[in-house]
Amino acid sequence: IHPSIHQSSVRSIIVFITIHKQEATTTMRVVQQPLPLLVLIGVLTLKACAAWSPSSSPMLSRKDMLKSSGAAAAVATAFLINHSPPAFAFDGSGSSAYVGRKARSKEELTTEYKARVVQDVKDFNTLGAAIDRGETEGDDWVGFFIQYQRREPDELGRTYAARLDLIGEDGLGGVGLLLAGTFAKKGKPIDGLPQVKKFNAVAKTLMPIKKAAKSGDAAKAKKEWLKASVALSEYLQAVDLPESLADPIYN
Repeated sequence: IHPSIHQSSVRSIIVFITIHKQEATTTMRVVQQPLPLLVLIGVLTLKACAAWSPSSSPMLSRKDMLKSSGAAAAVATAFLINHSPPAFAFDGSGSSAYVGRKARSKEELTTEYKARVVQDVKDFNTLGAAIDRGETEGDDWVGFFIQYQRREPDELGRTYAARLDLIGEDGLGGVGLLLAGTFAKKGKPIDGLPQVKKFNAVAKTLMPIKKAAKSGDAAKAKKEWLKASVALSEYLQAVDLPESLADPIYN
């Protein structure tokens, strides 16, 4: 701590952080910025804190100190938000191979999202073919359900296998949700979109396939795959992709 900063100032900072802990946590969870940008918050806050040192302004009240700290944090937060790269796909933290690229048009992103969804559907069909052969494990199962992140994104920017890339996990939607969200009007929530509802239906159907396979029941796995295929077809139609999984684009 800089010697010019009074202990009471430190206590005020602690009070400020305690009061605004939830807001700060939420902000940082969304922003997820590199360290140099985060340092800006500390610098601005320390400057505000130094303003309350006995030597500089002994009559400054704690209320004024909190206002100064709040202003500093607000400036830093605004800077971070305005300079933050968007998170375009699921990889466990909300970012992907897209991070660091320049912002692109909605049309460009939609095209990329569709390409990834198409590849995920291809992998889904590959899984179905394995089930038809009576397999309940093997490379095709791993290729669809494995949860480990790839060392490098594939040619389409997928950092995870098809299931996670498509539907995501732990509250983070995959590229399927991102594509569904492109149908929303600017500034409007996506929750009520028909495309999002179809996505949510798909998200509920994939793990039962894996659960059936764990018991070695290929017949049940096939049954669950067929259920998922119906939901997936409806989703594809909703996002303006070929509805039939037999379409050449998915093979």
